[in-house]
Amino acid sequence: ISLPRLAARMNEFLYRTTPGNKYATFFYAQVDGDRRQLRYVNGGHNPPYLVRARKNAAATTDNDAPLEELTTGGAVVGMLPGMSYEEATVDLCSGDVLLAYTDGVTEAHNPESEEFGEDRLKTLLGAVAHLSADEIRARISEELKGWIKDAEQYDDLTFVVMKVH
Repeated sequence: ISLPRLAARMNEFLYRTTPGNKYATFFYAQVDGDRRQLRYVNGGHNPPYLVRARKNAAATTDNDAPLEELTTGGAVVGMLPGMSYEEATVDLCSGDVLLAYTDGVTEAHNPESEEFGEDRLKTLLGAVAHLSADEIRARISEELKGWIKDAEQYDDLTFVVMKVH
């Protein structure tokens, strides 16, 4: 099944089986290791970040950006019937890093009720992208724990790190 069709079917299922004020965000990706490609669809989820290894060094042109946001897809799933979705394919290079996360990560707040935020997460990811996936995970976890301290959280703190070899 194509990724846009999968998202559309999930949308229809959730629309039929949940109350009208309920919906979900959705990000789904498939990695083709042989072709070094990532195919994905994003249904209203926080856009995962893709840090390009070849751009971790000095940028060669003005439009070189070290971090890409994976936004292609469509609306949240389950809110409206008949939604359509798009997929995108991204060519991957050795050293590229993908970070997919829930909004609980960026909305994590410290004892002063300040949010961790997307900018802080992007800066952190850019600073640790040269590390292994496990080291990146550990550093993000440490930074979040240090930010949160003893503040109670009201959402999950979930993220996935993938690094291309």
